[in-house]
Formats: sequence, structure tokens, C-alpha cells
Amino acid sequence: MNRKTTNSIHIEKVVADENLIDFPRLETMVQWILSCENQPAKWTINIIFVNDEYITKLNKKFLGKNNATDVLSFNLSEADEMVGEVYISAERAKIQAIEYKVSFQNEVSRLVAHGVYHLLGYDDQTESERRVMTAKENKALQH
Repeated sequence: MNRKTTNSIHIEKVVADENLIDFPRLETMVQWILSCENQPAKWTINIIFVNDEYITKLNKKFLGKNNATDVLSFNLSEADEMVGEVYISAERAKIQAIEYKVSFQNEVSRLVAHGVYHLLGYDDQTESERRVMTAKENKALQH
């Protein structure tokens, strides 16, 4: 099914330097991902930038892990209403950008793409799954 849908992408900055993030670029990338994945229903996706302390609390509460992580995704969909939240640690993104020798925007974009692909049902528990997600993220970063 390839219906035209209008997705709603909201980006919220709880903790992040907004001068370093190209929000329109992120929205364009997420719309591109959703269009390529031929989603049958309209999505509402909230992307929330937080700090390590906040994402650690979420990680502990929902996954039982008491540490900061770079991205968490929550698919809150019910029936034909597709809703998701993607939390990005701006602190982790800054550290990882330096570690991977990429720009902060590049790392943020990769984390957003990664989170959105999780919302769409992709996983990265095995090497094979990681290769698929990385390939998809790489394509998304070009848009």
C-alpha cells in the first residue's frame, strides 16, 4: 500500500544547543525515511533532545539499565494511530561525534535515523540486523 500520508514530526529541545542542530534537516530526513518505508498510516513522531541524566532515568525505568545511552525509542502506537517518541542524549551525541570523528549534526542525524528505524520495527541485536540498520542510516544521512 503506497498511500499519500502527511506525517507529523515534532522536535523538542529539552537540553541541547539549538545553534548546533539543523532541525529542518532532521525533519526532512525523518519524512524521507517514512516515505521510503511505505508506511500505510500517518505517523506522529516526537524527537526529544535531553541530557545524560534524563536519558539514564528513562533507560533505568523502561529497560532496567542504569546508564546513559545515546538514543531510546518508544513506539506508542495503537490500532491505526502511529505514534513514537525518540529521545536523544545531546551529551552522548557530542562525545560520540568526537569519538567517530564526525560533525555533531552528523551524529545527531544518525541517532535520529536509528531511533526512527527502531520505531518502524528494525532491531540491532545481531550482526546481521546491525548491518541492515547501518545501511539504512547511511542512506538516510544523504537526505
